Amino acid sequence: MVADEMAKEKRYNEELSKNAARHQRLRSAQTQNTWTTSTSTDVAMAGELVGRVALGSPDASLDGARDFYIGTAYLDGGDFKVFSWTAKVACTYYRKAAEHHELCENVVGVRVLAHQGGRIVDYQDETFGPEQVAELFPERRLQIPRAPFAKGRARGVGASTPDIDHSAKIVEVAPGPESARVSRGLVPGPVLRAPDLLRRQLAAPKTAAMSAVLATLQSDQYEAITRPARENQILQGHPGTGKTIVAAHRAAYLLSKDVAPISGKVLVLGPTVEYVKHVQGALRALIADDSQYEVKPIPTLLEELAGLPRSDMPTESFVLQDVDQSLARLIDAAYSRARAGLDDVGEKATASDVYAELRWFLEDPPANGLEAEWVRYLRELPTTFERLQASRITSYRGLMAYIGVRTTRVENPGHVIVDEAQDIHPIEWEVLGWLGNRGGWTILGDMNQRRTDHTFGSWKEVANLLAIEDSDGQAPVEILARGYRSTAQILRFANQLLPARDRHLYSLQQDGEEPTVTRAVSLRELPELTLSRATKLLARVGAGTVAIITVEPLAVQAALVRRGWQADFGDASTWRSGGQTLTLFPPERARGLEFDGVVVVEPAAFPENVGRQGVLYTALTRANRLLTVVHSRPLPRGLRVRA
Repeated sequence: MVADEMAKEKRYNEELSKNAARHQRLRSAQTQNTWTTSTSTDVAMAGELVGRVALGSPDASLDGARDFYIGTAYLDGGDFKVFSWTAKVACTYYRKAAEHHELCENVVGVRVLAHQGGRIVDYQDETFGPEQVAELFPERRLQIPRAPFAKGRARGVGASTPDIDHSAKIVEVAPGPESARVSRGLVPGPVLRAPDLLRRQLAAPKTAAMSAVLATLQSDQYEAITRPARENQILQGHPGTGKTIVAAHRAAYLLSKDVAPISGKVLVLGPTVEYVKHVQGALRALIADDSQYEVKPIPTLLEELAGLPRSDMPTESFVLQDVDQSLARLIDAAYSRARAGLDDVGEKATASDVYAELRWFLEDPPANGLEAEWVRYLRELPTTFERLQASRITSYRGLMAYIGVRTTRVENPGHVIVDEAQDIHPIEWEVLGWLGNRGGWTILGDMNQRRTDHTFGSWKEVANLLAIEDSDGQAPVEILARGYRSTAQILRFANQLLPARDRHLYSLQQDGEEPTVTRAVSLRELPELTLSRATKLLARVGAGTVAIITVEPLAVQAALVRRGWQADFGDASTWRSGGQTLTLFPPERARGLEFDGVVVVEPAAFPENVGRQGVLYTALTRANRLLTVVHSRPLPRGLRVRA
């Protein structure tokens, strides 16, 4: 079966390549002017068959066929058809809860295809309805198309149909252990698609960069991905609930040919440069034209607006005034004064002008006065904007970026996707609000992973600032309740750090190992113990990935050097020895990433946030399958190994 599908995918790629060559010849032959129209040809960077859909009877819109494929691009291959995963007809495969395609009611089953290394390696068939189908995909024979439907009952690709709740009619073919849990109703959320195949894929070794996962996207994920561009949504989810997967695939969906064009680029924002590297592989696989989107770390965006050289350092706020919304209001008042003081009509206030007015509030306060805490804050600022820039203090970066976005014209994005959004400070949200977003917002994060109490404590505050509340005045929040990445054992261990009310998360990986915890005899022994445990994990994960997360990476770096490991040139986080690779991160660099095995060093040294261990919680949940904790000091309160 796999061999047959591999052969079909080979033909699919060959035909796409021919189309691409034909498209290029057409473009070269045409005289491009305002009176010519370019021929539209769907060109994919690489063709991947995501799955196959079986119908209960032949359909006229498919030239009498009773099955078709879902893939990365449309193709009419003569004896087979492939529709893009972004087309409306893909609902037959992904089975979202509403806005069904008219072919959904004729679907009797699907085949989900899993890839590894660019090849089909596994599959799972599912049938729908109370009756089992003897053969989902019989060999195609000559079919006589059925008569057209009565007027008013259009069928075929592109028409509309009432909503049909077919997700409740799923019957698994050859159910495995995960299917049994689904049938007993123990898994929260919509019925899982191909649960056994999904489970096998989750347990497979991971690459350093994220890959596209079109085949096993779940119906609720697909629904979030395929919402209209102007629709706002906030997805709150524990670690490993698929937030970054949704972020990357939503960007690709919004830029597909099957969706109404948006006005401007899609802007994808994440916490670190490591996050950008992590998601770029999936974005490049899904989006052929990289000029249509930008993916940036939040620090880089802020530094560009502030006129600072790139540092990739996260924002560190020493006092609340560094990042408070009230600072933005003071800058607004300073901007108004700077504009009022201009002599020439059309002259624009500069960053230096606005900053000078901000400092002048010490002599001539704004109309509503200046509280003592702000008097102290303004007095401690450098005297000029140029000196403020020269200081390169990250706690001032939000101030400078907000002045920059108020005084500089920026390219307006068509949709903004913000991942790991719980760590964005209020004045940074103010900056994002001034980007001139022409479309909607897709915001993803987990309030339990906040790094500091200087960020918002609720999504309602974010929604209020961006003015994206729903019709009831509430934040448009949806909860992601299923864990895909980490095993149940890892999540139970990490969730001990959360309040009891926040510990509810079901992991699809129930067959993992309990985390191991080892105490070093002394602090001096800790780096060597760390490497010992990391090398054991490397032996366990094979082709997978292993990371060490510590607040004191220099001590571990010294131990790596002593053992003969070498860091990649220009990348102090990647270390190699004898064909093996280790990743070494401080916790702020690990946000949004995942690894097969993780060693977390000295949990007691991780900073707390208003009594919560958000930073440590994030570090522990970077592990997919294996988690090891090494420490010399007592573990934080509540963090215990299960007997």
